[in-house]
Amino acid sequence: MMVEELEVKVQKVVKEPRISLTMISRYVVATEKVKNRILLGCKYPPNYIPRIYEMARKLVCELFSGNFIDQTEIYFEEFGRQSAVWKKEAINYPVKTDEYKNRVFSAKGLDGLVAMEFLLTPILNKYILNSNLSRRTSTITRNGVKIGAVADMLLSDQLGEQVGFLKFNFSSEKLKKEEAEIKLQVLKTYFENQALNLQPKSCMLIDVAARRIYTVADVKESEISLNLATIEIRDNWELI
Repeated sequence: MMVEELEVKVQKVVKEPRISLTMISRYVVATEKVKNRILLGCKYPPNYIPRIYEMARKLVCELFSGNFIDQTEIYFEEFGRQSAVWKKEAINYPVKTDEYKNRVFSAKGLDGLVAMEFLLTPILNKYILNSNLSRRTSTITRNGVKIGAVADMLLSDQLGEQVGFLKFNFSSEKLKKEEAEIKLQVLKTYFENQALNLQPKSCMLIDVAARRIYTVADVKESEISLNLATIEIRDNWELI
């Protein structure tokens, strides 16, 4: 008699309200239908979440941490070279796989940064940059809702004192202004909770798709939007 083995998949359930930085920014500008979909994805997350721009994010943070002041062209030459390598490698994988998508989308992300060279060069020459990707668990809590708050890079002055941060948006779609402001507000709050007094113009979100740089100095009234959104998430969490 043959015994059939059945693989039972257990659905993960997040009991306490928790949402990523990207999802809270999308939630604030979403319709009611999309808000519900976002909360469903946060409370019942899939076992595997693809990260299709991670190759680009890791490479950018690693290279920028080299701090080649007055030699910034080195970064963008390498981005262009690596983009071509990833595009060539991608053809060896089926188009629906992460191996294909990560290479193709990461290559597009690098191409976007190359197009922003004139905007990024002053930043690279002014600050000492250090990768912050190892701190994946950084969060803030607002109205009982835990929100991801991981900056990609930390910015310090020439004396080594942290004065700001960088966050990259590698999405293929441009951020809405409200989305960018919410992301910056969350990150600003995180560093304030660490008793750091950062410079508003040195706290930046780089929207690669839009070829635009937002700073905390641009943020207006996002505190109210964040507060209302987290109250709504908290109150609806058990109903999902």
